Amino acid sequence: MKTPEEHTTMNEAGWPQGARATLPKVTPDVAGAAAPRPETLRYSYTDTRVLTDISARLLRMGHVVKADGSALAETFRMLRGQVLPRMQADGHHLIAVSSPRALQGKTLTALNLALTMAADLDTSVLLLDGDLSGEGLQKLLGLGGQPGLIEHLLHGTRLPDLLVNPGIDRFLLLPAGAERVANSSELLAAKALQRLVQEMKQRYPDRIIVVDLPPLLDTADALAFLPWADTTLFVAEAQSSRIRDLETAAELLAPFNLIGTVLSPAPPDEPRSRQRWWRRAGN
Repeated sequence: MKTPEEHTTMNEAGWPQGARATLPKVTPDVAGAAAPRPETLRYSYTDTRVLTDISARLLRMGHVVKADGSALAETFRMLRGQVLPRMQADGHHLIAVSSPRALQGKTLTALNLALTMAADLDTSVLLLDGDLSGEGLQKLLGLGGQPGLIEHLLHGTRLPDLLVNPGIDRFLLLPAGAERVANSSELLAAKALQRLVQEMKQRYPDRIIVVDLPPLLDTADALAFLPWADTTLFVAEAQSSRIRDLETAAELLAPFNLIGTVLSPAPPDEPRSRQRWWRRAGN
């Protein structure tokens, strides 16, 4: 267990400068006795870009968890309650999220899981946009033109210069990047990415890294990244995912550690739209 002083020596990227992660200290009560307080990870961002427009955008978006008691929020709290303890017990820090095809709920699942994990008072989260086409989180969050993972892999741009805080405690985002590349699968399979993943996992033990990957069957990108992931969450859409696609995806995922499967709901005009956001299946 690190002391509060040890925590204050590392910023939110895990480097010993800039933003500080602090724990509240024990303070005396009115009688003068020491009153213990829960150790809560808190950050003061000084190096990292803080883009509060993102949090305002999230508040306006449907199907994104809010700090309330809604069915959506409770559903993802239950998903966190299954995923986070298993990852911690296995010593895992990085979970990849993918689906068979596009538009099957994986990006919203990755975003909502990351937001819900960051709401845990003892956990910090880095949400990494692994869709280098710019059509994933980068587009959803209005981050077009922001530098990110591509700039790090191509030009060696420092990670602290690329991370974004959306104005949410214990939550960081690494965008896909401003440049568009034709060799995305080669970049995701490169040793440079392996070193980056190892660095992110080793520098800050309280952090969970959630990676939103492209669909498994649309490009080679997800398979290029999966060897660097500790575990994978597989997302399928309850109505549109084809059995053949699910079987093919299961074969591709067989060599990798799969933590579980999420079924995202049917579209709003479907009869099953009242079902919960996800149903967990498999292991």
